[in-house]
Amino acid sequence: MNSVYKNIYNKITPFIFFVIFFLGCPPDGLSTQLQAAAEQSTCITEGWPHEVSDLEPDPQIIFGRLDNGFRYLILENKEPKNRAGLYLNIQAGSLNEKDKQRGLAHFLEHMLFNGTANYPPGELIRYFQSIGMSFGADTNAMTNFMDTVYNVILPTGNRQHLDEGLLVMADYARRALLLEQEVDRERGIILAEKRTRDSAGYRLYEKKTQFHFAGTRVTDRMPIGTEETLEEADAEILRDFYNTWYRPENTILVIVGDVDPETVKELVVKHFAGFRNPEITPGCYEFGQVPEEGTDILYVHEPEVGYTEVSISTRWNESPGRDSVARQTRDLKNYVAASLLNKRLKKIVNRADSPVTSAQVYAGIFLQQVGYATVTARTKGEKWEDGLKTLDKTLRQALEFGFSEQELVRVRKEIIADLEKQVKIRESRDSRKLARDIINKVSSNQVFLSPEQELRLYAPVLQALTVEDVNRVFRELWSHENRQVFVGGTAVVAASRNQEDVVRQVYLDSRKQTPEKWVNGEEIAFPYLPVAEKSVAAVENIEVPGIDARQIRFANGTVLNIKKTDYQPNEILLSVHFGPGRHAEPHAGLSLLAEAVVRESGYGRLTRDELEEALAGTSASLSFKAGEESFELTGKGLSGEFELLLQLVQAQLLDPAFREDAYSLSRYRFNQMYDQLRSSVDGMMRLAGERFLAGGNPHFGLPPQDQFNDLTLPMIGEWLLPIFKDAQLEVNVVGDFDIEQVIVLTGRYLGAMERKTMPAPALEKISFPVGGQLKEEVSTQIDKALVVVAWPTDDFWDISRTRRLNVLASIFSDLVRIEIRENLGAVYSPVVYNQPSRVADGYGVMRTELTVDPQFAEVIRDKVRDVGAELAEKGVTEDELLRALEPTLTSIKDMLRTNRYWMQSVLALSSRHPEQLAWPLTIESDFAAITTEEVEQLAAQYLVPEKSAAILFSPAAIKEENKALPDNP
Repeated sequence: MNSVYKNIYNKITPFIFFVIFFLGCPPDGLSTQLQAAAEQSTCITEGWPHEVSDLEPDPQIIFGRLDNGFRYLILENKEPKNRAGLYLNIQAGSLNEKDKQRGLAHFLEHMLFNGTANYPPGELIRYFQSIGMSFGADTNAMTNFMDTVYNVILPTGNRQHLDEGLLVMADYARRALLLEQEVDRERGIILAEKRTRDSAGYRLYEKKTQFHFAGTRVTDRMPIGTEETLEEADAEILRDFYNTWYRPENTILVIVGDVDPETVKELVVKHFAGFRNPEITPGCYEFGQVPEEGTDILYVHEPEVGYTEVSISTRWNESPGRDSVARQTRDLKNYVAASLLNKRLKKIVNRADSPVTSAQVYAGIFLQQVGYATVTARTKGEKWEDGLKTLDKTLRQALEFGFSEQELVRVRKEIIADLEKQVKIRESRDSRKLARDIINKVSSNQVFLSPEQELRLYAPVLQALTVEDVNRVFRELWSHENRQVFVGGTAVVAASRNQEDVVRQVYLDSRKQTPEKWVNGEEIAFPYLPVAEKSVAAVENIEVPGIDARQIRFANGTVLNIKKTDYQPNEILLSVHFGPGRHAEPHAGLSLLAEAVVRESGYGRLTRDELEEALAGTSASLSFKAGEESFELTGKGLSGEFELLLQLVQAQLLDPAFREDAYSLSRYRFNQMYDQLRSSVDGMMRLAGERFLAGGNPHFGLPPQDQFNDLTLPMIGEWLLPIFKDAQLEVNVVGDFDIEQVIVLTGRYLGAMERKTMPAPALEKISFPVGGQLKEEVSTQIDKALVVVAWPTDDFWDISRTRRLNVLASIFSDLVRIEIRENLGAVYSPVVYNQPSRVADGYGVMRTELTVDPQFAEVIRDKVRDVGAELAEKGVTEDELLRALEPTLTSIKDMLRTNRYWMQSVLALSSRHPEQLAWPLTIESDFAAITTEEVEQLAAQYLVPEKSAAILFSPAAIKEENKALPDNP
């Protein structure tokens, strides 16, 4: 089920943060063809999951198969309008690699961008940019354990772009050049990617993966591969992997978007029917099995992650099989059972005396081969024992005493509400997300259902589900004779004896304790505040010229900006802005702490847990944010929930809470964050780099940790209470709604409040550190450095200038990519962007950020400065401007059809900045009119080498002198 399983996929894989469930060796009994393939010792699958299932797929999907075994799937979908996504799914990933091929699936993914029959080296990205596609957002690829996926998001779904896009996909499928010189060139980029992704958290993840999946092939097949393989790979070994696995019978093409299916079918035949399968017969690997008995312990001391994680898990081996109503029903019941325990853990986290700062339950099947269930938590390092005991106690409490009807009713309401919501918003589903969901399902040998099918299938199951049923399901999940106990991170376990024996003893001692029965609180009702009997009439109701929006004012000064749209049927967005926001904080860091405390506190009469329980069965949600120039309450829900959203706003403003337990929890989480940031070069950017670029202004970046810890709960209340109670309101509503009803309800709930204007203090002038450099060593064992080169620009409010600076940043980014990544092979993903301030007069920063080998940090800094200087001196070509502008214009067309754009970029704070209301009228024409002369003028004005500032954060453990970069072909 796409909506509920969306939550499952997000929640049941604590170990695999970048791996999606994919299909491995063929499951037993899929078809006679599959059985024959299995007997031939191949890992090639045929057919579709629904062909051997009692489930029918979404009836709008068109399934096709060519004579050579190539499969394709088409789903017509209208959002984003006139865009089409092509996804080439090669059903081979890192698990398909032989011992000497570890990393080749990912290496090959890179190589397909470096030369194919129709796109010589260096031409493919240029082509994409020229037709309005951006590298990364609109064209990308990913490699996982089980498969490799290439995606192209076309700027339109017309025949010409489909034809050209499918030509690219066909080149990926069977026409890679794999030139030796390009292999050598790309090697440095892949090693740079390996360095970029390296972190204390990733190393901890690797150790956990090896622990949890011991006995299987997963443990030594991480997709990034081994450095030895990457260093030695050549064109021949890559071509062998390519010819083995990139074959029509092992490929699925997914096309989702605003397309004509008949045209797509015709073009698929044109581009793929002529391919023949290579003569090489792929051999099937042995996945392995996890041990199913005993108690295994893993302790890892990894202080740089900044937190301690504890977990208790069980696992078992699964035999892959066909999808069915029975399997989907089983998975739904498992999800319900896990959700019930999740609710309890959230309550425990929010207790004032809790040793855990977050907790979660997961249950599922990994790669169709390993079943697992786990409870995991982050805890204070010195309280890891209490954290582990808390998990054990809570788990055994549920196993022994079960759950209550009250708990089941809440979870049932939430899941059914989500299923019903998916039906209502079906027409606004995003094609890109749909494509990903379809690939996940097909590759996992599951049938993709429509929202209506899901509701029909799962709602009766949920309604019939009893407490006895769910208790039995939960006990079955944990009935396996295997436990894995993990403690890792900052926790220091005494080394006087075997540390894992210490962990084992703590766990065994906890098991001897008898848990008491869980006690539920009383059922909670919401709303609880009185409202005016009659709505306050608006004193002004005007149409905003040109953008089909309205601006309404009430006598108390409340402004209501509304825009009705049909982009996302049955959905509504709400934002309420008030007060001065973050830049007026009386103490550095107080806005961050206040934001967290308000979110965790709930309301005066309802804790956060009680509020969530009261809202069960609805889609409405409201969140508090301390923005740069205002405080904001951001809400979303179904169109019929607008009054409920206003009731939440009313309660937040008139009955706010600043609870001691929320303060303690938030403060500790921030300290975990500080510990984590301090041990990474990227984290040091937040701790020191941001403030350096702002001339030391305390409103930028994070304050020192000791200063942050001096912030108290009374400080939050003293600052926010008057603002919540009195500050003038600006209300913005965008989406599918009844205009008159929105005006009347806003007048009733917010128009009757007594509010007043609160002028914000002016932010002092920011002084960019012209010519300065911040160079610091970071206490980390991770061998990578962060290089930032920045130039002062200007503030946000000259919108024509800001737009042109954005285009300049895009051109600069592409030049850095070509010079530093492609030509030198020294970085994986350089970042360049312009960041203009909305509150600091005259302040903005054009910055480049690159993760590099520490020994080349200063060389890369100088190279980036040289690229900027050359851009300022020589200007830009028409081709460079085109390749920056076309993707921008494509993204603008998409953006103009989103509620989020109209809310955040146009309506929000337009009562303070009315010029925003005119920006949509010129955004397309103004960008399209940008000339090389205008961009050159900005480059010459701002990218002056002498004005730049640099930041270099390097690991203290690396003492080598900076060296020249090695030659790259």
